[in-house]
Amino acid sequence: MLEVVILTVIPELTQNEFDSLLNLVSPEKQERIKQFHFFRDARNCLAGDVLARAEILRSAEFNMKQLEFSANVYGKPFLVNNSHIHFNISHTGRYIACAVSDESVGIDIELITPIDRKIAERFFTPDEEAYILVDDYERRFFEVWTKKESRIKWEGKGLHKSLTSFSVIEPNEREQLIYYKVFQNDEAICYVCSKKRTPPSIRMMDTSEFMQSVMPLFN
Repeated sequence: MLEVVILTVIPELTQNEFDSLLNLVSPEKQERIKQFHFFRDARNCLAGDVLARAEILRSAEFNMKQLEFSANVYGKPFLVNNSHIHFNISHTGRYIACAVSDESVGIDIELITPIDRKIAERFFTPDEEAYILVDDYERRFFEVWTKKESRIKWEGKGLHKSLTSFSVIEPNEREQLIYYKVFQNDEAICYVCSKKRTPPSIRMMDTSEFMQSVMPLFN
């Protein structure tokens, strides 16, 4: 199993919708969300959390009260009471991406924006730098970046693993990792990292579909 959902927050959540979603997460999570200075950050954190919960409920025989989460020493969240369900969340701008699998999985979505070339010099390997200089610099930069981010999220070590310690152009054959492009438009790009040989199923939804699909799962 490898399933991906891409939520595009269009139209914007109303205050009532935001409050309804907020009631679905733990009091501790609610307090963390309320600490965000910008509404977009609070919205993305909340919607990502609820989306992950909803997708886990779809994938396993759970009810809402059975979901218990924790995080490893590097901060990657995991489901405490089912070691066979793995998930990962990423968000940027108006996009929220969630991957659920029966094996470790990493996902990253990024906006495609102008980028300082010194960043590639700092974080990319020589072959990755050569790849992004060929053509369409920003798109190739964020292709490499999302692959690298999804890779370290797959491993679960976050930024404790150096981005220059591995290449996504010539991946380690021993690891047998595959990078699946699950979303791209003129605005954003998203990759999933997994050992699954079968490409992920991908679902797209907007705000209305999201609200209609998640609320019944928590009743």
